[in-house]
Amino acid sequence: MASSKGLPAARPDQVYVTVSPIAGGFITLADKFFVSPADPEAKRTVPSLTFLVTHPGTTAFGGDESKPFRLMFDLGLRRAKERYPKKLQDHIDGRAPHALPPGVAAQLKAGGLDPSDINLVMLSHVHYDHHGDPEDFPNAKFLIGHGAMEVLKHGLGSIASHQHFEPDTLPEDRSSELSDPDGSDWHPLGPFPAALDLFSDGSVYVIDTPGHLPGHVNLLCRLGEKDIGTWQAPEGHTLCIHLDQAGAAASIERLQKLQILGGDEVELVAAHEDEWWEKNKSRQFPMLL
Repeated sequence: MASSKGLPAARPDQVYVTVSPIAGGFITLADKFFVSPADPEAKRTVPSLTFLVTHPGTTAFGGDESKPFRLMFDLGLRRAKERYPKKLQDHIDGRAPHALPPGVAAQLKAGGLDPSDINLVMLSHVHYDHHGDPEDFPNAKFLIGHGAMEVLKHGLGSIASHQHFEPDTLPEDRSSELSDPDGSDWHPLGPFPAALDLFSDGSVYVIDTPGHLPGHVNLLCRLGEKDIGTWQAPEGHTLCIHLDQAGAAASIERLQKLQILGGDEVELVAAHEDEWWEKNKSRQFPMLL
């Protein structure tokens, strides 16, 4: 059954994941590489984002359902330019200014998580600015999209400086490919023809997104929904900011549906919405919304 947004509805016992972004280094890219028309001189320094996805516990991929299962989606850039082959070092020099250190593993350690506790690394694709330092994750299994292993092993020919691949990038004994998106394990999801329920519990879907490179995928993660806050009064009874909690919940749901139905033609603004204010304070009086 689909939700009102065209996505799979939450199950009664739905499992949720948490997601933490990590900047896996920075490189400078020209606008003309991505959009047209573009100023031929315009450049911007951008992150190679990676994501730590934490599942509360699963037996998938050899996990222990009594312990958190930790998935890294992409590893960004290697932590030092010298860790790349000469061809890619030269390519990176052409992406200056850049900042590769300290690497994803060091940032995990700084945040209190040992890289050896990562269960699975999944790569959106196998370009140099996404595969990072696989050596820093000694216990992780590696999972890449269908057809990506062929690219790693045999390359694409010398069609561009960023299309250089090293056959031994991933550990041979811990790496595998996703199944073919045309197979029976994959199903349509929203506007996408093929999606894979990674943990078979509706918490994370792998989305087949071809075009950029063979085996290119994205993730759709189901994050825990927030409920209306309540707290305990000193006398022991429950308090709520709303006089009628159930009525307020129904009103909020209607507002959310209005936003979905209206799309870009509807802008919802709450009186105490700090993020909206920070993005839009330049529109305050005498300006107009």
